[in-house]
Amino acid sequence: MRPRDLLQYLEDAEARRKGLRIWIFLVLAWSIARSIVVAKVFAEYGLNPQLYFAIDFLSSIPYAYASAQSLLAYIDKKRFQSIAWGLVTVAAFYLPDIYIVIASRHVPPSTYLGFALILAVLSVLAYAQWNEKRR
Repeated sequence: MRPRDLLQYLEDAEARRKGLRIWIFLVLAWSIARSIVVAKVFAEYGLNPQLYFAIDFLSSIPYAYASAQSLLAYIDKKRFQSIAWGLVTVAAFYLPDIYIVIASRHVPPSTYLGFALILAVLSVLAYAQWNEKRR
């Protein structure tokens, strides 16, 4: 499905609800997978895996909802609402990563570099995807 076809699909209220449910499920599944990887990498550096999972999983819910609302508000040409939801999206997106930086101790620079590169790539991909969908 091309992005323009997707936008036409999202004009329908029921399609929006279905898309939102699918998006929330995918984000929560990603949160679980990411928590497993982060626990394996950062547990030896003082990160509490259970606390990280709680922060990540609980911030994924507002992230998923806010990112979807930001896109839908943009599609509906509600610029202020789109920006407001976008700010919530950014805060919820980075919250688990901020916990990693604050809680981890004695982490080798190469681990932080890898973490920063992955975070940068995912941020660029998220922005590119959002930018493509809003066209």
